Amino acid sequence: MNRRQAITKACLLLRRQEKEESLARFLLMYMLDENSQLFSNNLSEQLSKEKENLYFTLIDKHIKEDAPLSHLVGFEYFYDRKFKVTSDVLSPRMETEELIYKVIEYVKKSEKNNLKILDLCTGSGVIAITLKKELEDYPVEIIASDVSVAALNIAKENANTNKAEVSFIQSDIFENIKDKFDIIVSNPPYIDYKDRTTMQDNVLNYDPHLALFAEEEGMYFYRRIIEEAKEHLTQDGVIFFEIGYDQREKIIELSRLNNYNAKVYKDINGRDRMAFIK
Repeated sequence: MNRRQAITKACLLLRRQEKEESLARFLLMYMLDENSQLFSNNLSEQLSKEKENLYFTLIDKHIKEDAPLSHLVGFEYFYDRKFKVTSDVLSPRMETEELIYKVIEYVKKSEKNNLKILDLCTGSGVIAITLKKELEDYPVEIIASDVSVAALNIAKENANTNKAEVSFIQSDIFENIKDKFDIIVSNPPYIDYKDRTTMQDNVLNYDPHLALFAEEEGMYFYRRIIEEAKEHLTQDGVIFFEIGYDQREKIIELSRLNNYNAKVYKDINGRDRMAFIK
């Protein structure tokens, strides 16, 4: 069976179960670890029996368990880089790329030298690692922290794979953080526990709940970070957050109560998604 035939068969299996057919192509491409152009040029190439069996085993797993693509293959692409993903870390989302773009934009416009950046709740390390790689021409020092030792192990592995010089600290928010930073960036858990009933199984069953849910209607980590940030920001230091689509007014009010100004930006889908706080 060649690649094109395998994809056609997989699409049929997915269609019968009312699953998204595009997964068939991406799964095989990811599994073979090829870029889109190389993969497209080799669709007539034969699959080994071993690869064919693995491919349809993963298709079956997706159909029966609703396993997402990143957990089927064990990695995800983010900013055109490959990141390991396990059940200990949140799978990277496109919205987080927009958050990173905002931070990069700020750094490039900044007149400061030797900026220090802290990535709180780093998870798989995608924010810290991507910032370090995208800002290689700028003198930035990046520290990333997470309360989960298992997540930090994945983040360190991702940093090594991507050759990114990032320092990692195990810390519950600022508990083990001693320095001051020009930028604090975070995509913390922000989903209200009551929203669990409306979430899809492929999120609930695969992403760690530690990285998804927060008390206080999803505002617990934002409150802690904003309240405690004064001790860890330089004089003109700023905070960047990814936020839930319905948290705009809450983040603005929380910032105001702590003598900060907050500006909220929309993502590519027109939803409130990023907060800039100073």
